[in-house]
Amino acid sequence: MSSETIDIQPRSERTRERILDAAMPLFVERGYRDTTIGDIETAAGLAPRAGTLYQHFKSKEDLLRACVDRHIVELGRVQDAIELLPLGDLRAELMLMGRWNLEDLSRRQSMYRFLWKEGDRFPELRELVREALVEMPLRRVADWIRARAAQAGAEEPDCEALALVMVQSMASYRSLRTIFGHKPLGVDERRFLETWVEVCLGAAERFGIDLRAAVVSR
Repeated sequence: MSSETIDIQPRSERTRERILDAAMPLFVERGYRDTTIGDIETAAGLAPRAGTLYQHFKSKEDLLRACVDRHIVELGRVQDAIELLPLGDLRAELMLMGRWNLEDLSRRQSMYRFLWKEGDRFPELRELVREALVEMPLRRVADWIRARAAQAGAEEPDCEALALVMVQSMASYRSLRTIFGHKPLGVDERRFLETWVEVCLGAAERFGIDLRAAVVSR
């Protein structure tokens, strides 16, 4: 009996993950209304309209919410990279933060596309994503700026506005590449990131943040 349980549970979980993997791209490309349960089951490699999906999800909307929840959890793991800071070197910290942010933004694109199309239909999901994938990461960057200023004994700048400028410049770059499929002005990620770091360092100097400041206690 226990042997059967051990064998069946992983298979059931794998089926659930296959359904989740199949559903979100269909919701993004076709829209929620035009994506049928049979479409999702077929894309997941299951017999269409055989009822397998309902063994894991109560409804299509329940499946959508599970897709969003999983997306948020996965992105949360990426965002935890900021917990590695401080490194004791502002340039290195900015480079790490910039790379993390560009990767994070790439992972968010499908969710943003879905909300652009369907956000009015699902305002609660839109608010959930806004808090988890927009407000929370911005607050973490603002807190990092605030800690850096305090560490340097500098007057605290407008940390929230600076966080918005830092993060959204990257969001714009990533969105332009995603929408048009080309590097804006031929600028690749390496050039963009290196220039972004230099601009941030210039802002740090402008606000009196010592680039060689000692590491704060964790």
